[in-house]
Amino acid sequence: MNDIRHDLQLYPRIPDSKTIHDSRYDPNTYKSIQSRVNNDAEFESKYIEKLVRDGWVALKTVPDIFLYPKGKTFKYRLNGDSLSGAPEGTFRSGGFFIGKNINEIDNSKIDNYFLYKGYNGCIFSLQIKDILEVYVKSPTKEISVFKKPEMITNFPVYLDNENGIKTVVYYASDSCHRIRFMNTMKYKKALATGKWSWSVVFN
Repeated sequence: MNDIRHDLQLYPRIPDSKTIHDSRYDPNTYKSIQSRVNNDAEFESKYIEKLVRDGWVALKTVPDIFLYPKGKTFKYRLNGDSLSGAPEGTFRSGGFFIGKNINEIDNSKIDNYFLYKGYNGCIFSLQIKDILEVYVKSPTKEISVFKKPEMITNFPVYLDNENGIKTVVYYASDSCHRIRFMNTMKYKKALATGKWSWSVVFN
């Protein structure tokens, strides 16, 4: 438990004065989406259904968020272990992913947390160990597309299809090329989100 950055939990969250809100927004009467999700089971069900319709998906593992660029919008749930004391499954609206603090003195710690900007302009740090799930929007243009392999080799690369069946998406010429393919951003994102498709151009 020594990797918990208590200091990152204590600094004041100051809203960005330049943040532009909807003209209907009234801070005195507004009830946030995350508050409604966490306190109204019926609303939560409808809201999650809408997220799914809109293309939001859960990442396979929390650190997969690092696959995405600065500015990527995301949402998340806490696992009940955070200093805030929020119970397991607590939903958070998230915001815009900022990434790692590259100026971190102890580089062995930079993957333990990441920074993000909330919709009110506040900058938050989020401990990886406190997160249950991370959700990102995966529109069609961001879904990884693969050409159906033609030549069969002894070095296949697999992904689960929409039915959960392991499917070969690439045959490498050797183990070196297999590893290289699996390290591509396209493959990593497909593995992280479970979303990918075949190229209609080549197939």
